Amino acid sequence: MKRYKLFLGCAAALALASCVSEDISKLTGKDAGHLEVNVETQLPMKTRADVYTVTNFPVTIYESNGTTKVASYDAVSAMPAAVLLPVGDYVLEAHSPGVMETIMTTPYYKGTENSTIIKETTTQSTITCKQANTSVTVHYDQDFIALFTTWTITFDDGTNNALSFTNDDGVSPATLYWDLGEGAERLTVTFRGVNRDGTVTASMVLTKSQATETYDGQSTNFAGGDGIVVNFTPTEATTGYVTIGITASIFGLDAEEVPVVVEVVDNGQFTPDPGNDPVTPDPQPSSSITLTLPAPLTFNMGEGGSLDKSLGNTIIQAEDGIRSLMVTAESSNPDMVASLEAVGAGYGLDFVGAGVEVVGNTDLVNFFSGLGQTLSVPAQGDTSYEFPIGNFFVLLDVMSGTHTFHLTVTDMNGATKSGTVVITVNE
Repeated sequence: MKRYKLFLGCAAALALASCVSEDISKLTGKDAGHLEVNVETQLPMKTRADVYTVTNFPVTIYESNGTTKVASYDAVSAMPAAVLLPVGDYVLEAHSPGVMETIMTTPYYKGTENSTIIKETTTQSTITCKQANTSVTVHYDQDFIALFTTWTITFDDGTNNALSFTNDDGVSPATLYWDLGEGAERLTVTFRGVNRDGTVTASMVLTKSQATETYDGQSTNFAGGDGIVVNFTPTEATTGYVTIGITASIFGLDAEEVPVVVEVVDNGQFTPDPGNDPVTPDPQPSSSITLTLPAPLTFNMGEGGSLDKSLGNTIIQAEDGIRSLMVTAESSNPDMVASLEAVGAGYGLDFVGAGVEVVGNTDLVNFFSGLGQTLSVPAQGDTSYEFPIGNFFVLLDVMSGTHTFHLTVTDMNGATKSGTVVITVNE
């Protein structure tokens, strides 16, 4: 990063990973004083006493206008014990290493502190960094997981700034940390899920009007340090429709023990689109996928290396784009099973268990490279792909028995289609 750029951009480099203006570097201490800096973080969902000293946060010293840089350091630990500065007022800034992105998987802390330097005096200043992004967590109960095959949940602050959770994130998705800028008065949550009866869609609004105390002292806007936890619980009505019970909690600075329940519209119930008649549900759009499988193939041991590999090509066409291609294998030959299990250990490819995801899988490319075979893998959204079962011929050449490969294709809308390829190798 940054260290190289810092050296280029500074008139004088007085310390490792530091940038100090030329005027400061020439100070003699006549009209100057020293500044000692400490940086700490204040964690959300805790009491105000829970602060922790950090040494790896970058620190920048500005003139009192807050824009003219006087000195900067890549970390607190890279600063001198006391920085010599001209007498005057300054703004100190510190933050987590790196740049805060709109959506992150870790919290980001930043803070500022005003400081005044007095002639021939050492000033001690502490920069307290508070969480600058908002944590968002979703929980699904077991009924939800059993009922829905695919889903998308989107949080939107009204400025086209949004984050989403989908079934691709798993049934226990990690918390996301969202930069809401100056804050958001309301967040719109939209839900779209597919179950056996069709598609369920809905939207609702979260507000923070009931929050009595929050991390940044605001009571009306979602802001950095707030935590949003949303629980989804489906209920099937006697009519066949599905409603989604939702419980949303806001956690603030002193709200760990007693979370603030956010008021939600429509009593927190998602209801399906009126067009989703439970008697005549929307069909799953599986017809958008075409899976052309090779015919069952039989050859003798020793012949596999000379076979035309294209005999094993499986051709996939997906109008709505390929999201996933899972491949599993089974064999009547225990040596073949043991070989595939060894592959799982060596390359992280579980052919005989949960299956191997082909889309974007470079480990699979490396595996076939080890067999002397080339492979290109599709990216999400590709509309066509040929998976070469023939790449396994060189391995099956010494493995007699019946070997079965199962393939399952899922498109970007959640439609699926499966097929099987059987290869028999005679001794």
